Amino acid sequence: MFSRFSLFAVVLAFGLVSGLSLSVVLKPSKLKLPTNKKILGLQQQTEELAARAPGNSAQCFDYYIPIINGLSDQYQLDYNKCAKDYDTASELVLAAWNSTLFGIQASGDRGCNTFFDCSSIVDSVLAFECFANVGAEQSKIMYQVSANATEAAVQIKIHLQTLDSQLETCYNYSERDFVEGTAHYYEELNKCLAGAPVPQETTTNWYYTTA
Repeated sequence: MFSRFSLFAVVLAFGLVSGLSLSVVLKPSKLKLPTNKKILGLQQQTEELAARAPGNSAQCFDYYIPIINGLSDQYQLDYNKCAKDYDTASELVLAAWNSTLFGIQASGDRGCNTFFDCSSIVDSVLAFECFANVGAEQSKIMYQVSANATEAAVQIKIHLQTLDSQLETCYNYSERDFVEGTAHYYEELNKCLAGAPVPQETTTNWYYTTA
């Protein structure tokens, strides 16, 4: 009786012998998986080795395909966690400046509202004098509002740029782990296809989750 992975391995081996690309029979990924020349070369070697000795292929694929698919699953988990952590941190940065934003808005609103008192004065001379006095006072307030808003914008940009850098680093680590792990296990798979014994330990749920 074939296990689920054993049956898949037989189909995979048959597919490679029949000329199918390895990428067609591997588990599809929602993300575009990173790769490099080394991995592409190893995948080509896998197809060639499987075609040369199809009788030995099933047990090798039965062992290593779950691992390679697990690397893909783990990369997607890590990638999504990077994005989720970035979104959460960005929201916290913006939320931390809400009180400052509301204070600046309130100062601006008060400055505008003071002019309405002048507009209700019937005497033209007194009205102009009111606008002149209020305008002079409010110009000082608006200057401070402008300075505070500029400083807040600068600080927020610095925090968000730091998060952008951290996000890029997180993505890079996830990509590095996937690429290095994939290359390693393709090398092991190819050794197996070339005649090396299949390891005896299980590969079920070998990878961790970061969700």
